[in-house]
Amino acid sequence: MFTLQQIVDAPPTEVVRAFTEPEPFAAWFVAEGFSTPSDRVTIDVRPGGLISAVFVAADGTEVPFTLRFGELDLPHHLALRFDQPAEEITVDLTALADGRTRLDYRSVGLSDEQQVPIESGVATMLGHLAAYFTQ
Repeated sequence: MFTLQQIVDAPPTEVVRAFTEPEPFAAWFVAEGFSTPSDRVTIDVRPGGLISAVFVAADGTEVPFTLRFGELDLPHHLALRFDQPAEEITVDLTALADGRTRLDYRSVGLSDEQQVPIESGVATMLGHLAAYFTQ
C-alpha cells in the first residue's frame, strides 16, 4: 500500500476532469518515455465503466491499458482498478479555502516488488497533473 498527496491549483470540479475527460487525462497519465495520445483515450464515467488508453513510445511501441471505475462520488471521490498488475486505487479531492484542491491518492494490492516503481511513476504523474492546471 502507498499513499501520495498533491496540491493542485484548481477546484475539485476542474481536477476531476483529469480522470473523466480524454484530453486532460492524456496530459498527465503518461509513463516515462511514452506519450498518451488523447485520441487513443476513451472514458466511460460510471461504476464499472472503463478508461481505455494506449501509451505510445517514440519508436512506435504501444502499450494498451485499462482501468475500471468503481465507486464514484464526483467531484470528490473516485475508485479505480487496474487488473494487471492488480491494484485498487482511491482518489479523494478536497477543496481548500484558497481555491486549490488537495488530491489524496491511495493504492492497495501491489506486491512489494511492484510498489516501488509504480509509486515513483504515480508521483511523477501527479506532478504532471498539477502542472496541467498551471498552464
